[in-house]
Amino acid sequence: MKKLISFFVSGIMSLSAVVTSVPFHTAVAESATYTVKDAENLRDFLLSRISGKDISGKSYDLNGDGRVDIFDLCLMRSEILKQPEENNNDTLVVYFSRTGNTEKIAEYLIDITHADSYVIEAEIPYTDEDIAYTNSSCRANKEQNDKSARPAIAKPIESIDSYDVIYLGYPIWWGEEPRIIDTFLESYDFSDKIVVPFCTSASSGNAASERNIANLVPIGNQLEGKRFSASASKESVETWLNEKQAEISDIRKSSENMQYTLIKGGTFQMGSPESEPERSSDEIQHSVTVGDFYMSKTEISQKDYQEIMGENPSDTKGDDLPVTNITWYDAVQYCNKLSQNEGLTPCYTISGNTVTWDKSANGYRLPTEAEWEYSARANTTTPFSFGDYVHNSDANCYNAYGYNNDASGNWVNGSNAYLRKTVPVTQYSANDYGLYNMHGNVAEWVWDWYSEYDSKTSADPTGSESGNTKVVRGGGWNDHPKHIRSAYRGAQPADVGLYSIGIRPVRNAGTAKGTVKSVYSAKAEQKTGKTLIVYFSQTGNTEGLANLIHEMSGVDIVRLERKTPYSSSSNGPVLYGEALDELRAEAVPELKEYPDIEQYDTILLGYCNWWSSIPASVRSFLMHDDFSGKTIIPFCSMGGGRFGQTISAIAKLAPDSVIKEGLEVTYSSYDRAEIEKWLKTNNIN
Repeated sequence: MKKLISFFVSGIMSLSAVVTSVPFHTAVAESATYTVKDAENLRDFLLSRISGKDISGKSYDLNGDGRVDIFDLCLMRSEILKQPEENNNDTLVVYFSRTGNTEKIAEYLIDITHADSYVIEAEIPYTDEDIAYTNSSCRANKEQNDKSARPAIAKPIESIDSYDVIYLGYPIWWGEEPRIIDTFLESYDFSDKIVVPFCTSASSGNAASERNIANLVPIGNQLEGKRFSASASKESVETWLNEKQAEISDIRKSSENMQYTLIKGGTFQMGSPESEPERSSDEIQHSVTVGDFYMSKTEISQKDYQEIMGENPSDTKGDDLPVTNITWYDAVQYCNKLSQNEGLTPCYTISGNTVTWDKSANGYRLPTEAEWEYSARANTTTPFSFGDYVHNSDANCYNAYGYNNDASGNWVNGSNAYLRKTVPVTQYSANDYGLYNMHGNVAEWVWDWYSEYDSKTSADPTGSESGNTKVVRGGGWNDHPKHIRSAYRGAQPADVGLYSIGIRPVRNAGTAKGTVKSVYSAKAEQKTGKTLIVYFSQTGNTEGLANLIHEMSGVDIVRLERKTPYSSSSNGPVLYGEALDELRAEAVPELKEYPDIEQYDTILLGYCNWWSSIPASVRSFLMHDDFSGKTIIPFCSMGGGRFGQTISAIAKLAPDSVIKEGLEVTYSSYDRAEIEKWLKTNNIN
């Protein structure tokens, strides 16, 4: 119906300049039923595009004034709009059949859907000898062996543009679709259409033919088809058709909501190769397959979040900026409320810190980690979907130092490469899947708990059932380029929001079954009630902050010192070079001594933010002891990158700890009131 209205609007606009009528005399039919095709012919006649007097014995002179003009077109419009929608005018059943088996299935479809039909007929018809399968030199055999063969079709479809859905039927010849099907597909534009293949065969499957179709021409949405036997019943066809029509309905609903795009599933190499610069050891590459799903083209904006949740927790305010400062639990609540708002079935049942995902629900949800990376890569294998390097125009991140550069400490990309804030959700170019800001701006919550990859689960993995920190993907505006790579895995406490983390929901595109649980497993143990400040400081900024916290809280304090000091104690190329080499190698330098943390429940952990991560000495400390049950509260001094990926680094090294809200300061800018508020928030007396 939308196409019908669109046709009349464009048609009447085209005819607005036609002021003279055309004398036209035909026998007026007493009860004519008009179709969109009739209206197209009348329009084209008035524009002198065709000749001829009538179609199917119908009169074009609807008002009986002895001439045909734009007024008759308007009357025809009214007649068509008044007709009951018995026919499925958006759907076309196209089929090629030589022995009658495919024709039988096609006729079932036409009868059930009341759709229009088109029979593909060869310009040179196939004879029985042409399809003699045992004859290696028969016509069909030669065509099937020649991928470039394109048998000519007898007559074209007069107007395929008026159809949104194409059911395409064919027999299986030598394991594939007949080459005349390729002729048909290459003759028209299917880039905005839904194509549903169906085939008939005694034993051969339809997988090869569907792959061929998908690779032959761009198709808007190609749904999974079905192979029918010659004895298939009308009931079995109707059952399959109902499944397809449900999928088509979902696609159309999604098309109406332009914020979401269909991501066609597939198999890809998840993680990074060992040769990728600045990779992390938790990115072990392995093969993963994901199904179809819909993903938001953008991060959820503050306006969208406010409309659904009634609040906006973001630091920097702006309707078109991404929402931030939301926890993982806020994110799943948003998905549920958005689903309810649109009359969909919520995906999540929330009971305290346990969330159960109903995979069959049609509502909004968080992507799995695999779905996210598949979408971010957009069929690429480079570190970023846009290539091997981050130019200033590619993504919003801390790009001043660049990706895989030397350790000079110079801002090789200039000061303008670091915006220090979020930007509108569509500011940078979309990737090849139509998704904006998959790299940088804000990192995005996904479903999975952070843990080592499960290489045994290759199809639609959902990660561990329990954990402490959730995975965030894509990196944020304050992260260095290595952290916005397609393969990089961030980890964040599920109940702690951050100014650089947002959300990008997805929806199922097909049917799924089962439930998956998410159980928060970390527990803070209170054995001694004692707190310890542990810090590493190279140039004195973190030391000043640690000493002030010690003064205000009265708790014990320990400084981490390297057994082998850096060659330089001041900022410069020498220090930068050594520190960056350690960071890239995930080095664990030996310390002079390690504090006894057994007698403490809470660790206030201080450090300087180096390239959006923790110094290697802090890594050494975290890897030396078991922090299970300990509460870690980070604080850092930084030059503008805020926490960067430091919390993620701590979470990965102390996976069974409980990480609370941290404190950050710019170099030595200490604010006693801010520190006091932070201590009270974390119950540090």
